Amino acid sequence: MSLLDCAIAASLAVVPVMLGALALVAWLRPAEAGAGARPLHPGHYLSIRHVAALKTFEHAVAPRRDGALVVVTSAQVLDGLAPCRDEWGGGNEVVQWLRRFGAGGSAPASPADAVAARLTSLDAALLRFSSRDNRRVAGSVGIDAAQWFAAAREALETPLATRAAPDLPFRVRCADLAGALSALQRGDAGMLDALAWRGSVGAATLARWRPEQLVQVGERDVMRRNPWSGIAGCIYLGAGHDGASGAPSHFIAGPRSAQRRLCGLPALSGAVAAAGSAAAPAPLALPGEPGLADAASDPRWMVPPSLAGLLQPLESLRQPTGASYLAYTGDAAPNRVVLDGAAVDVGYSVDLTIDPALQALAQKTAACYTGRHDVCVALGLRRSEDGDRPLGERLLEGAMVRMAAIAVIDVGSGRIEALAGALSPCARQEVDGPGRGSDCDTRLPYPVRFRADAQRNPAVYHDAMPASTIKPILAAAFLAEPGRGERLLAVERAASARDGVPAAGSLRAQLMRSDSARFLDRMFCLDGPLAGCRRAWDVQAAAPAFGWNAGCAEGLESCGKADLLFGRPLPLRRAPPGLEPGPLPVAYGRLLSEPVDGKAGAPMHLMPFAGFDAAVVRRCAEGADGRRVSDDDWERCRGASFVDVVAEGWGQGHARASALGVAGMMTALAAAANGAASAPRPHLVAGVRGVAGPATDAVRADAVRWAAAAPPAPPRPLQRDAAEVILSGLSYSHRAGTARTACEQVFDARRCQGIDWLAGKTGTPSFPGDGLTLDQLARDCRADAARPAGVRRGACGALRPYKWYVAAFRADRASRGPWTKVIAVLAERNWLRADGRVHGTGDHGPNPAAEMALQVVARHTGAMGSTAP
Repeated sequence: MSLLDCAIAASLAVVPVMLGALALVAWLRPAEAGAGARPLHPGHYLSIRHVAALKTFEHAVAPRRDGALVVVTSAQVLDGLAPCRDEWGGGNEVVQWLRRFGAGGSAPASPADAVAARLTSLDAALLRFSSRDNRRVAGSVGIDAAQWFAAAREALETPLATRAAPDLPFRVRCADLAGALSALQRGDAGMLDALAWRGSVGAATLARWRPEQLVQVGERDVMRRNPWSGIAGCIYLGAGHDGASGAPSHFIAGPRSAQRRLCGLPALSGAVAAAGSAAAPAPLALPGEPGLADAASDPRWMVPPSLAGLLQPLESLRQPTGASYLAYTGDAAPNRVVLDGAAVDVGYSVDLTIDPALQALAQKTAACYTGRHDVCVALGLRRSEDGDRPLGERLLEGAMVRMAAIAVIDVGSGRIEALAGALSPCARQEVDGPGRGSDCDTRLPYPVRFRADAQRNPAVYHDAMPASTIKPILAAAFLAEPGRGERLLAVERAASARDGVPAAGSLRAQLMRSDSARFLDRMFCLDGPLAGCRRAWDVQAAAPAFGWNAGCAEGLESCGKADLLFGRPLPLRRAPPGLEPGPLPVAYGRLLSEPVDGKAGAPMHLMPFAGFDAAVVRRCAEGADGRRVSDDDWERCRGASFVDVVAEGWGQGHARASALGVAGMMTALAAAANGAASAPRPHLVAGVRGVAGPATDAVRADAVRWAAAAPPAPPRPLQRDAAEVILSGLSYSHRAGTARTACEQVFDARRCQGIDWLAGKTGTPSFPGDGLTLDQLARDCRADAARPAGVRRGACGALRPYKWYVAAFRADRASRGPWTKVIAVLAERNWLRADGRVHGTGDHGPNPAAEMALQVVARHTGAMGSTAP
């Protein structure tokens, strides 16, 4: 090789390095690069050129006319994009010589060849993407090269400008188009899953699309974080759950994130030792939220699903460029730590109340019951009915339930220790895209419709009619009634002191057996004078002591909702942004409410007091002939206003609750039975705090900025003796009541009889499809079918077959002390393979919600595998 050859080779070797350095600078400091980049919000940047180039493919993705793949040639590329011919073509002789030299003498590929090959590859990726099970777009799609060429030419000719420099326009370049194509094709076109597709977005989003548009590229899909903007605050779990130090046990950080190095530092975790004492162990990193296919040993089971969304109101404090962070710190020294010898700004950190071990147990149980048999095996979950066969083998998808939501709350502190939830594969496919997979039963009576809220954590975002889980609220109102209620309480207290199975006809027995008809008898004063009966409104007035009906008296949009983060009362009106972290309103519980002015979709408010004619009440309860013929006589009521109140007494009608809200209701009851004057509001965030001070100071007091709300004084406090009576009746539910069947699926009958450390309540909302087969529903509920005269009313509606269970329990099973935890489970029942009927009809039948609760409680308390109950 000659000296000239060596010099040319050396020059060619330097060129890629220089280009790489220039690209890195342009990427990391886009604002200084001038045109083409701007802040998306503080701390984030994106290339406007890159977004504009990617958006050309919104025009290129089109329905595939046949199954054949599109093959694009370089000649088509050069003809279709004439402005790029000089840049993408063969070039002059010097350029061709340099390319051949770099390729070792062989004929090199031109940029047009590369673009053509990537278009062809992207078309094949779109075919795979749109042909798989649970695809995100309706129908097979591919690349229409002609449409892309037209959109790309328009992009090359259209001036762009940043908001910061509107007078300095610029244009998309040919290199931007090639870079966008490369980004879409990279990683087997993995970016396709991140985009918004027709059929997988809501109606409000779709209204802004062109009629023929199938896909949308959003700015957030390609934004990047500014590496000089500081580091987000940490998210910690497990503080105080080890029973020793108050330091957290885990934090959340991606494998390559700055938090992976930062959040284990004592100054951030709070594991700073006071003088003369040993520091707590450094917390362990968790890679993020659980996924659909995580192995049973994956540590991500310890993290609640949808956690990023749940903590969204705190993002402005967690980010050192956030408005709340900047407003709070002002001119004061911001949060800083020293990392690699340099001071780095850090956002405020969040301490969660989640117990990682309990969260993992609850999340795995939810996954097991929704079809993850590998998780069932790893956890050792079994049901007596299934024997050695896979759990739920008799049902569709081998799943006991289609949806599971589990919430666990600590009674003494109100800390939410677990928020778990899962959907079976086919249930998820009904709400995340345009179609079900080929292995899903096509007779299922639910429309396939994109619903973002239905994909979030079911323990928080799913609500349902609470059914019989409201009976503790009703019982508390009955026992608090002056005169008659006081006498009833004395009788029930005396009976409970004898510690035997509640006698028939007693309130405790009616709780144990969930005797809804007898509860309605009491609610409408059939045990005494009917004239002037106000018990329904006594129940309404008792609900706030359980945390329900917040905002309903004022007729607010927030009626029946609560703040998940700090447990504070929701403001009567939306407050302007400020230093204080905003609430996260979530469904909690409402009872005896109705839409304002009776208008569908209007805010809810409390039902106004109404007196009912005694004859109407008796006729409703006893039937037209005056003789009671069944426990369900109340279902034959007539008269709109009266029927609405009766429906609420069943826990149906407009009544709604989430698993979190039902757990909160039972927490208030357990706290009252423990002798507490008021119950701490359930909350997810223990505190939001800054960096700790010197090692001798531990965590500075002034670094703790925001914490959970102090428990409010309820307007009508729960009586301790009434709460004890109610829990006494519920403690027999699994021994001789509605939860007995479920208990005997988890334990044997003898052990169920001996469990006195658990008090639970079942609930089964009405479902018109009970008893009907999938074949009947598929035949009678088609959109194009006229409803046969015999079709049950509501069978083709939107109601789902739910089951509830809520229980207070003692973590120390040997103790007769206070109730320590509450667990609530909401489950959507599944359908039997054999006859196509929904599983678990009626309140006394199988209850997979109760099973899941017992599976969790048994393992959390150590009862599973023990010889003692």
